[in-house]
Amino acid sequence: MPDANNELMDTLAKLFENTITEVISTISGISVFKDDDDLLNVNDNFAGTLPFYGEINGFFILNTDEQSLRALTSNITGCVIPSVEESDMTDCIGELANMICGTVRAKAALSGILFKLAIPFSVKGVNGLELFFKKNAKTFTLHFSSCDIHISARVVLA
Repeated sequence: MPDANNELMDTLAKLFENTITEVISTISGISVFKDDDDLLNVNDNFAGTLPFYGEINGFFILNTDEQSLRALTSNITGCVIPSVEESDMTDCIGELANMICGTVRAKAALSGILFKLAIPFSVKGVNGLELFFKKNAKTFTLHFSSCDIHISARVVLA
């Protein structure tokens, strides 16, 4: 069974990697690229989170810093950066998480990996976010960047 778990994690990681770059590029016009730098989002303080359940259970967390999210929200809404409000940013990160997971869900179903999505929600922290999961949770983290954007995604399987 360990090989099946590794294969599932590899498949999901590739699906999320491709989908994140596609969704962000499509809705914001900003091309982000996978970045292997684990220190990209040290000061993350916004997250869009979406639980999923079914044949696989877990969480998807899309997190970023205020400056990156402000730039993304500006591109998506068409508002100039100084006009972007915090409520717009929390809506944006939650909706990005929802679009990414919905697309991954559809693509995963083609490979026989079935799950349902719960309601997305947004999280904001004043001095960064620190996320904790049980020790034996299977997890992977992907980092993406462009000139102005730094964003990370974490998938945690229960």
